[in-house]
Amino acid sequence: MTNFKKIVLALALAVPMLGVTQAQAAALGGCEVGKAKVEVVGEGEVKVMPDRVRLNYSVSAIKPTADEARREVEKTVTAFSDAFKALKLDDKAFVADSINIFPRYEYNEKLKKQELQGYEARRNVDIKLTDFALIGKINDMAIAAGINQIAGYEYTVSDRKKYELEAAKKAIEDAKVKAKLLADGFGVKVGTPCTLSFQNNGIAVYRNAAPRMMALAAAAPESNVVSTYSIEPTVISSSVHVVLNLEKAGKDKD
Repeated sequence: MTNFKKIVLALALAVPMLGVTQAQAAALGGCEVGKAKVEVVGEGEVKVMPDRVRLNYSVSAIKPTADEARREVEKTVTAFSDAFKALKLDDKAFVADSINIFPRYEYNEKLKKQELQGYEARRNVDIKLTDFALIGKINDMAIAAGINQIAGYEYTVSDRKKYELEAAKKAIEDAKVKAKLLADGFGVKVGTPCTLSFQNNGIAVYRNAAPRMMALAAAAPESNVVSTYSIEPTVISSSVHVVLNLEKAGKDKD
């Protein structure tokens, strides 16, 4: 292989996100026709404790008129907002979506037709936190204000790119170990790369573990209920697909 081809191949392999197809590698001299190949998938993952959470709440009200339903929902959201301000957090931490109002119908079997029963108003509220110790307190505020649904929590990691790269490096090392294990087992050597690519069209795949919520009652029946939250780590994973040429054992190649 000429020095020029070696330089071009090195540059191509330096951009793993784009991947290198077998045809491209063959044109550059990396995929050697007629040689045996080893194909492996390397996997790597990093477990990281989330440092941010988004709390999702929802409030709805059904009233005879659309205006009554709207007023009831707005009253609840305002009460929740006022209570939340007492925590003196970032102004952007409390986000209330626009209100949705729609008619509610019920089928009248006797008259054989749909009849208007009233109007439902609904509004979602999201709260962004970095202090997980406030979750229980904010839930209490929401319930006291009249919020009638806790839609769920979404945990995230702020410095995500750092852990994406760490998972990718682990996947590459795993692919190297697997390729060598196969080659050693059959008495051959791993040669030059033929194709390299990250799977799933990207570096990382996220599996945000759902929070486990558990209410623990104190010993005395009249005591308040204490809420605790067990937060599982977020798993950031990566996988790389590699095809390598194989050489005869003991054969050195420049």
